[in-house]
This record gives sequence, structure tokens and C-alpha cells, in this order.
Amino acid sequence: MNDIVDIVDIAMNNIVDIDRKGSLVAQITSNTESAIVLGTGDPGCIPTLEDPLTGRRKLRIKPFGRSSGPEAAIIGSTVSSVLGSLTEQNRVTRDASNYTLQLTRVVQRDVANSLEYATHVAHQKTREDEGYERFWEEYMDCLFRIGWDKTRNEWSNLSLMDTTSDIQTFCDYVTDNIRNDPLYTQEEKDLIIQGLEIIRSQTSKQEFFRRFTVRKSRGTLGICTASVENEVLKLRFSAFMFSCDADVEDFIVTSIAYITFDAKKGIVGARADQGTIDRLRAQIEEELEQASGDYINEFDI
Repeated sequence: MNDIVDIVDIAMNNIVDIDRKGSLVAQITSNTESAIVLGTGDPGCIPTLEDPLTGRRKLRIKPFGRSSGPEAAIIGSTVSSVLGSLTEQNRVTRDASNYTLQLTRVVQRDVANSLEYATHVAHQKTREDEGYERFWEEYMDCLFRIGWDKTRNEWSNLSLMDTTSDIQTFCDYVTDNIRNDPLYTQEEKDLIIQGLEIIRSQTSKQEFFRRFTVRKSRGTLGICTASVENEVLKLRFSAFMFSCDADVEDFIVTSIAYITFDAKKGIVGARADQGTIDRLRAQIEEELEQASGDYINEFDI
């Protein structure tokens, strides 16, 4: 885990140079119910083959690009969504529908690779006995070093006074916040909330999600949407963090009736530096193919 690779500063060179003492992390797993994949990190902090969560190496599966419609997946502690309209409009436009579909899948793959990569790195650089503040710092720092330019980064404390009266669980809390957040379109909200409901209703999804969202009395849950705006690929994040007065087993279905907690929310925006992403794509995918660990769980939307 300490055998981290050396990487050239991509801000200067737009290239990742990895010393193969240890290899980056990222991988997917599959079971009879769903395909699971999960992310890695960023230059400057790359995990080794021994994954800190599972230590397993399995066949890597792609979470997006299976259809031309909206898709969603769990990537680490984040519920991520892409809309069917996600295309490389900023790079080229052609009439052939098959060509457009291939371009769409490349962009979706870039989104998934980036989130997967950042997840592994953030887990590699933080400990179980830490809260999630540093986790999100490492996560975002990674994204901003592999081809994403920061456009927004704001953090604020949340209050139960700002929620509706039927909030019963942490998942209700997050769902209520997203439903009233102008950051997302109605189509994005519907997709995110549907994903949260799937996690809540399926035991296998809960168990998977729990591994990334619970650190005893502290928890996290991220929301990410990818979209093309004004011909530029963009990401929008809502990062929720909870600090409770007792250990919590699950930050999805646990009742908050008898738990006192503080909640914090980060809103982060990023836009793609497509040139950097193009240059790093092959390197990142090669490292992800060699990585270990289960970091992604797909939804059937």
C-alpha cells in the first residue's frame, strides 16, 4: 500500500509516468445479480495491486455505454448518472447514428474511468479511522489532475430544519435535498432518486454500498451527474458527510429518529479538458485493467 508510483506532474506534461513497482488500482467484479466495478485515483497517489478494501483481482466490467439511454451506477460511495444525450458534441458531429453512439460511449467511459480512478486513490490515501473530509479532498484533487478543471467548490453545513417532515432515514435526508436542489435537472433528479431507491430496496446493493460509505460513526454519500452543456462535458457533485453520536451500520436504511448527527454538503463542478483526457485515456485504462478491488455496481434503470 505504501509502494506508491511516481508520476510526472500532468499539469505541466499532461502525461502520467508510472514507475511499475506497484500498479494503479481499479477493478470490477461480477456476480449473478449485477456487474460491479470501482474506481482508482489520481496522479501523485496511486494504489498498488493490493486493494485496501478487498485485495481481489477480477474481470473488469464497464458501468456505462451499454445503452443509448440514461444509465446509473454505484462507483465507490457515489451514485453516478449519465443521460442518453451525453455525446462528444464538443469534438465532432456526424449524421451517422452508429458513429454518434460510439462517440457517446467513449465519453461515458471517460466519466466512469475518472470516477473509478479517483475513488481508488482517495481510499488509498485515507484511513478507516479518519472522517471523510480528507477522502473528498483526495478524491477531488485526483479528478483535477487527470483532465478535469474545477468550476465550483463550495461546502456548507446542513440542518434538519431545512428538510420535510417525513424524513426517516439518511437516504430520505439525501433524497429530500436532491429533490429540492436547483443544481440538477428534473431528468437527472429522477435518475438519481431511482438509483437511491434501488440501493434501499436491494440487499446486495446495500451491502456493496456500505463498504464505501460507513466509517463507524461517520458516513458519506456522493451524487454525480455528467452532462454536455454548451458543447462541453461537465460533472456536478453533491458530496454529503455525516458525523453521528453513535456508530451507524448503514447510511441508507438506518433510522435517524434516535441519532444526533451533523451533516455537511459539498457542491463541486468540473469541466473536461478533453485534450488531457484524450492523452491520458489509454494510460488510465491500462492501470485500471491491472487493478484489484470491487468499486462499481451497475443499476438496471
